Amino acid sequence: MKFVMPGDKIGCKEEFLAGEGIYEENGDLFAAVAGKVVVKDKVISVEPIKIIPEIEKGDVVLGRIIDVRNSIALVELSRKKGLDRDLKNMGLAALHISNVQNEYLKDLSSAVRYMDIIKARVIEKEGLKLSTQEDEMGVIKAICSICKHEMFRDGDVLKCPNCGNVEKRKLSSDYGKGEW
Repeated sequence: MKFVMPGDKIGCKEEFLAGEGIYEENGDLFAAVAGKVVVKDKVISVEPIKIIPEIEKGDVVLGRIIDVRNSIALVELSRKKGLDRDLKNMGLAALHISNVQNEYLKDLSSAVRYMDIIKARVIEKEGLKLSTQEDEMGVIKAICSICKHEMFRDGDVLKCPNCGNVEKRKLSSDYGKGEW
């Protein structure tokens, strides 16, 4: 079986009938999707394969907070643990205030803020709902909301080495370690 990418020429209409995943142009047949070429009874088709990995319930993901509203933070996902490349076009995930920590949280912005990098677990595949309740989940990198310098961990809070600002977050046990 041959692997093809969209646009690869795989035959001509005199040889084969175009099946699924094929398009014809000027008598030539081309792959419309990435996948494996399958020929059956003179019909050629491309069996698609998924190049972009699916995100499943239980996966650990890395993302950036792009908006914090009353009870929801919107997270732009960038990586999935165990995958050695970036995710592409995965859309937005949601972190609800009730899934941030085990204790009651009155104000979401005291746990996550705009541009924070977080590590989270997918708790619901539909709608991409996230949780940071586990100790190793939470903010792994943050910038100062005043001067935009990277914040450093000082016990249970973050401190800006530039302006001295102190901020609270739901910190991952991996904060500042450069790993996830």
